[in-house]
Amino acid sequence: MTTQILKTGVISLHGAFIAAAMVLLIFYAFYYTSKKRYDANTLMYITPAAIFFGFAGARLMYVTVCDQLYVEAADKWKLTDGGYALYGAAAGVILTVIVFWLITKRRIKLLNIFDTLAVSAPLAIALGRIGSIFSGDCLGEVVEEEGLCFFPIAIYKSVDSSYHYAVFFYEAVYCLVIFFVIRFIDKKAKAAGTATYMFTVLYCIGRSFFEGLREDSMYIGFVRINQVISILLVLGIFVFISVLICRLTGFKARYIISYVLVTVAFAVAFFSVFYMYSSSQAWNTVQVLICCTVIAATAIHSGSVYVNALNRLKKAEKKKQIPDKTQKFNSIKTDK
Repeated sequence: MTTQILKTGVISLHGAFIAAAMVLLIFYAFYYTSKKRYDANTLMYITPAAIFFGFAGARLMYVTVCDQLYVEAADKWKLTDGGYALYGAAAGVILTVIVFWLITKRRIKLLNIFDTLAVSAPLAIALGRIGSIFSGDCLGEVVEEEGLCFFPIAIYKSVDSSYHYAVFFYEAVYCLVIFFVIRFIDKKAKAAGTATYMFTVLYCIGRSFFEGLREDSMYIGFVRINQVISILLVLGIFVFISVLICRLTGFKARYIISYVLVTVAFAVAFFSVFYMYSSSQAWNTVQVLICCTVIAATAIHSGSVYVNALNRLKKAEKKKQIPDKTQKFNSIKTDK
């Protein structure tokens, strides 16, 4: 997310949506904590620092990547100029949670906090994206077909007097879908970390696709930095969960299928984005969408395999701990 939240000292309408999104995230996080019977005090202690370092991280990432936009270094400290990066905010919040976890000597349950944030984040991101209506960012290319020049497919941009694809709205709807999917799965799966895993996979893979549709992405050279971060996070978490599965069950030949699927999908998506071997940009976009879907589905399937393997292991350990009452009875009878 790169947007100007403040304008000439007066909060813009987009800024108001960002503020409302933060309030929504905090309130729903406390609601979720109460439902799960987690320690609400931990969330209360973390919230102020998370807000501060979240904004600091968002600003720091933006001014670092978009350094060429600032003539003087002092301009980077003018919060009314420039924008903020969503991944920078996430990094600031995650760092705050980890530092608090270390300070408390690991007494808090880290995955419970991350699950709380993961369930609440899609709602906040969706509301924040809707605010792009007023700032004119997170838009796609100019719509050439007049039949598509209407909201929610496109939105009018007064700067160049043309209609652009409303990518911000697509992402907002997608985040709402993520929220309901995570809530449904979270009720079924009792394993800690499930919500965190699902949010990371679904949002990052979706963000990598939507970022490719935007015309105002942050670049390092010719690379969209948010797109690269998104896909690396998904690949990283897929490798991590694959290692955990192999530790639990040992390596099995059928696991190769998932590795091949992810590798092929990533390769096709890479060439579609950078090589553009097709003459049709629409077809390249469809290919990237299919590849993102394959990667997400494979990563989610791997997560479910790990959870099932972990549950089977826990059940086996419980059976070992339960004493065999029949054997005990027979031994007593023999003694008599």
